[in-house]
Amino acid sequence: MKILIIGGTRYMGRIAVQRLLDRGDRVTVFSRGNTQPDWWNQVEHIQGDRGDLSDFRAKLKGKSFDAVIDTQAFRKEDVESAVETFAGNVGRYLMVSTGSVYLDGKLDFFTHCPFKESDVNWATLDYTYPEGEDPYGVGKRHCEKWLHENSDVPYTIIRIPAVMGWDDPTGRMWWWVQRALDGGGVIVPLEAHAVFRTLYAADAADNFIRALDVPAAANQTYHIAMQEIMTIERWAQLIWNAVGHQCKITYVPSEAVHKHERLKAYAPPLSREIPYIHNLSKAEREFGFRTTPVAKWIGTSVDWYRNHYEGGDSEGYEYREEELALAAKWEEKFGELISTF
Repeated sequence: MKILIIGGTRYMGRIAVQRLLDRGDRVTVFSRGNTQPDWWNQVEHIQGDRGDLSDFRAKLKGKSFDAVIDTQAFRKEDVESAVETFAGNVGRYLMVSTGSVYLDGKLDFFTHCPFKESDVNWATLDYTYPEGEDPYGVGKRHCEKWLHENSDVPYTIIRIPAVMGWDDPTGRMWWWVQRALDGGGVIVPLEAHAVFRTLYAADAADNFIRALDVPAAANQTYHIAMQEIMTIERWAQLIWNAVGHQCKITYVPSEAVHKHERLKAYAPPLSREIPYIHNLSKAEREFGFRTTPVAKWIGTSVDWYRNHYEGGDSEGYEYREEELALAAKWEEKFGELISTF
């Protein structure tokens, strides 16, 4: 196949390009060119900025591809320009969306557990950005709505959760691994340990390709996420075990954590107060969706951070001593309460 990836030089996109090259596909990457992975000389590169719509059209209009993977569509105008640019010249347009389209009160996660692709009627939404709502999730909603209602190009929408793994540019995986590497424990806000699904970056890439390979996935929307259901406790223990330590978790009410001046923003990635469980049956049934066992990919990710990571500290790590001191103080006071109760 001849495939274009918009973005593609970091994280999921970088892995997808490698997978496509390994199986013999011809790959073109549209990016700013600031990052050049190991496969750089094996692809055609078109330099451009996804946010500059006129430049995007000028450089891609008239080019033919069997499929396009768009990891960089964040607003209605992005998908609108993509469809206008590729109409008649692309077999499938795959847009990477997000489970965040359900946030801001659009779905009750307690009564929709797991939640399905069809649980919200996007046709009832408009293209405004309501005050107080997450612009990222709202923008992805707009992208989905526009494709459903207007696309002349066969499309597939893949909704992903927070994606984790090695070389995570968001720093969320490193937040956990750095704390595991120092051997200390971790505070989990008492109210924020609902069950969830995340997704390994390599599994995201593999399943984008699986969806493209199945003609019946055209004009469909899918959830993909890890097939195991996780608790924050199991998540932490798996990471600490991969490092070679046991994780001591201290549950502290959010109010008590945030009273500490330096821990006001303390929020372990993936910790949440509501369940976040995707229904994966449609993807499993229609294009053979599958994922890597969680312990295996956590081990791979921990090894990469331990041996190859060259970045700075994770978010809030400058207050690590305060984290550990608060955990110790809470355990002491809680122990005193139990003994006197």
